[in-house]
Amino acid sequence: MNEIPIETVIRENIKSLRKKLGWSQEFLAQKTGVSAPYITQIEVGKRTPSLDIVEKLAFALGVEYKTLFEPQNKNIISMDFSKHILESRLISAITDTIHREFED
Repeated sequence: MNEIPIETVIRENIKSLRKKLGWSQEFLAQKTGVSAPYITQIEVGKRTPSLDIVEKLAFALGVEYKTLFEPQNKNIISMDFSKHILESRLISAITDTIHREFED
């Protein structure tokens, strides 16, 4: 089975939704309060957004938070995708975020 990294799913969804809206990366950056270079780095796979940034992106793009974690792109859908893996990674990401918050 080809496992699709959750980072790829998120990246492709952000880029696809942004383009469907006809927005530039700069405009999305303004709507979310993050820098345009950061949006670019997310879309090309050099950075993985934190859960806080994912939430801001989802709100700006007008979709539910979970939508960014679900494969939408035809290229992604054609690959094997395990919701179990997605759930596991999401739980790990949330747990890591909570631990970091309490360490600070």
